[in-house]
Amino acid sequence: MGYVIIDETVKKPLVSVAMLTYGHIDYIKQAIESVLMQETNFSIQLVIAEDCSPDNTREIVKQYQEKYPHIIKLILQDVNVGAIINNQILLENLDGHYIAPLEGDDYWSDSKKLQQQVDFLEQNSEYNLIYTDAQYFTQKTQKLDLQRTQQISGFDDLLVKNRIFTLTTCFRREVLDSYFKEDYQNLKTLPFGDYSLWLYATTQGKAKYLPIVSSVYRILEESASHSKDINKIVAFEEAVSECRMYYLNKYYTGDKEALKNKLLGSKTLSIIRLALRNENEEVFNKYKDDLKYIANYKYKYYLIYSLGKINFKIFIKLYKTFLSTRQKTKAIDI
Repeated sequence: MGYVIIDETVKKPLVSVAMLTYGHIDYIKQAIESVLMQETNFSIQLVIAEDCSPDNTREIVKQYQEKYPHIIKLILQDVNVGAIINNQILLENLDGHYIAPLEGDDYWSDSKKLQQQVDFLEQNSEYNLIYTDAQYFTQKTQKLDLQRTQQISGFDDLLVKNRIFTLTTCFRREVLDSYFKEDYQNLKTLPFGDYSLWLYATTQGKAKYLPIVSSVYRILEESASHSKDINKIVAFEEAVSECRMYYLNKYYTGDKEALKNKLLGSKTLSIIRLALRNENEEVFNKYKDDLKYIANYKYKYYLIYSLGKINFKIFIKLYKTFLSTRQKTKAIDI
């Protein structure tokens, strides 16, 4: 396995945009154009790691590189190596002082995104990460939905819930370098690289929420975090839990046992609800004993879901009735 780098970009750009792409023939132009439209008073480098796509994605990125050689740097894999390895190689070949990730099927919607973010980071050295609101575009329905997030209070807050949309971020290069030395080797097999990096970043400094809508995240039918296959979704939930347990054990300074139970309870709730909505008894039975993790802080949910242990098929009928009632009355989600 190997790769070719085509690089005629400016030396020491202030910002490197990190773009992974594979099979994005229908979306890659919009992604690239959204970078090229950025209005800045500093230099930008767009680094695209193309993973030997089966379509013409490679030809498109090569055409753009030929047109914008001072901006676009290409990493062309000889064979398909997969997202994890391709991402590692991409991150190792960024030259900017700041880094802004954007995958090849997403795009930025605000032409001043980078300028606003870099201005803040330049003026506030205690912050090493900045993020914004986003929009979700569902490819199948062509529906665009606003996704608001909020200011996180720090590492402890982020450990419980990931409130950061990756495509909206900009962060300091030294955070990535330090992460590679400290924690990356222990987490590199995870099917994502963003959440683990944000957690590390918040152990080293502050993260800033900028209340603007800067980006559009495209929801496809199949991806690492979105899938119709319940087993893939469960595997992703387990990977998130593995990441949280790692950071809990290494960096959390509070009551580790209490937070561990809360985090495991949160994972269990997500998977149990998934099993019920998919009427999947196998997945339900695998995780039903883990309902104990929510007994101390969400006892009502513990009691309700425990009924499924008695007779899953009957409980499914009751659950579907609850969901139908909730849709009509906007009652609490179970």
